[in-house]
Amino acid sequence: MSKMDRIMVKGKPFLSLGGQSHNSSSYVLGKMGPTFRAIHAVGGNTLATPIPWDRFEPEEGTFDRKFVTDLIDEARRQNIRLSFLWFATWKNGTMQYCPAWVKRDPARFQRCLQKDGTPIHQLSAHSRENLTADKKAFCELIRVIKEYDAQEQTVIAVQIENEAGIQGGTRRDFSELGQKAFESAVPGELIRYCEENPESVLAGIWSGNGRKKNAPWAETFGYYGAEAVTAYAIANYIDEICAAGKEIYPDLFMYLNVWMGGGVRGAGQNLAGMDWPSGCATIHNLDIYYAVLRHIDTIAPDNYQAGLFRHREVTDAYAHPEKGYPLFVPESGARGVNLGQMFYAFGEKKAIGYHIFGVESCLNPDFETPNEGGQEALKNFTMLQNVSSILFDYQDRGKVRSAVQEDGEDGIVLSGFDGGWQMRVLFHPNTAGDWLSGDFRHRIRDRASAGQERPRNARALIFQESEKVFYFVGEQVRVTIEKIPPIDGSIPNHYMNASLMNTNAEIVSVTEGHFDENGSYVTDLVRSGDEARHATWLRWDVGVVRVEMV
Repeated sequence: MSKMDRIMVKGKPFLSLGGQSHNSSSYVLGKMGPTFRAIHAVGGNTLATPIPWDRFEPEEGTFDRKFVTDLIDEARRQNIRLSFLWFATWKNGTMQYCPAWVKRDPARFQRCLQKDGTPIHQLSAHSRENLTADKKAFCELIRVIKEYDAQEQTVIAVQIENEAGIQGGTRRDFSELGQKAFESAVPGELIRYCEENPESVLAGIWSGNGRKKNAPWAETFGYYGAEAVTAYAIANYIDEICAAGKEIYPDLFMYLNVWMGGGVRGAGQNLAGMDWPSGCATIHNLDIYYAVLRHIDTIAPDNYQAGLFRHREVTDAYAHPEKGYPLFVPESGARGVNLGQMFYAFGEKKAIGYHIFGVESCLNPDFETPNEGGQEALKNFTMLQNVSSILFDYQDRGKVRSAVQEDGEDGIVLSGFDGGWQMRVLFHPNTAGDWLSGDFRHRIRDRASAGQERPRNARALIFQESEKVFYFVGEQVRVTIEKIPPIDGSIPNHYMNASLMNTNAEIVSVTEGHFDENGSYVTDLVRSGDEARHATWLRWDVGVVRVEMV
């Protein structure tokens, strides 16, 4: 059973752009009007929404198939794809969405225990009874999806659990089952992983503790052993559920999502079980998941990081298509640094999809029109959908780049393009003359005010079709294209005057257009004269800009 490197719809890769509903939105379909309106308002094509275990199996063995099929029917009416979120054993590191018949029977469905024996609101990953009940319900969900939707493929993905881990004031389960696991020898597959991946984080911890074999977790990994045994149990638990689901519907993309830890800089008290669910597939636990997982299509980070360094740390850590884990971001924010870094994810890290959490919150109080965050999400999703027919191909060929404004930047210079080209990418009006560009639809009010219009999070994607042809989508960006200066050390005269950079550039044509369903470019508008002489300007609502050089 092979893993999938793309979300597929009817045999073709699908760029999933959209929003995740708030946690309890899907319980009552009749209340989901704002949810679907929000997806349309931000220009998304996918709604990610929960299938809570307690809603799907309210009594043991009794499944509400109609709950699932009604959601599918409404999504079809709305022309929206669905990603279902299986809220079961874990939701934010707790058992909130488990059915009442599970919660009321702790003797059968064993809880995690703290060291003093206090049970927490969390099922133990070491319990076979817990896994069996969850897997049975999940398989029934997948059967419903396949039987009702395999032809239409409204449901394009399923998230297994949510931010799985122990969020209850302990790094491991101290129950009898948990204690037995902790005192057992570390499985050989983890030791082999360390030997085969000596540069990995896990191998470094193992080496630092004496490279022991056939030893318990604390002896093998020291302080980290308590969280490591938890991560190992959870990874196996989720992968077994996924394997059972894939047996039923192998063409359905399945992933797990991650509550982020503190990363290399740390956060809070930097304690598993308090600052993040212990055992979750955080950056420092990824090696255990890599060693264990065989069926999950990707490990997907919930990236809300507000600082650029932390945001890129997460993006970089989870973008590993070479390991079989393409970058998919199932939760993020419609604000701040995420707006530009979404383009970094697609342009530099081969992202396959991106979702905004709490999509209803992207609407104004009228629950009809997008608010400021929703408007920014709309810009990004519009630009990305404009290039969706070519994005994956250009990613695979290494022919797409991103230009993303960092805090305080006026612009950057990109090089390394075929044909010896380099690009000066301006992000905001350093001077009025540097930003005098646009057309009557995108007019700068006047020279005096132009210098005050300082965009933040300016961003663009650049596609190189051939040695002389480029495509662009972007917002609040202006680009000049020039050959790298001569090797003899001279500098062309027009480099000395920014206003002449584009005037003297060897451009054949600049057009605005779109890609048809076959990925062929169609011209909608020609730019020349005043609309072209102040460099190639990019705004989110102009479609795809094509530039051909001499």
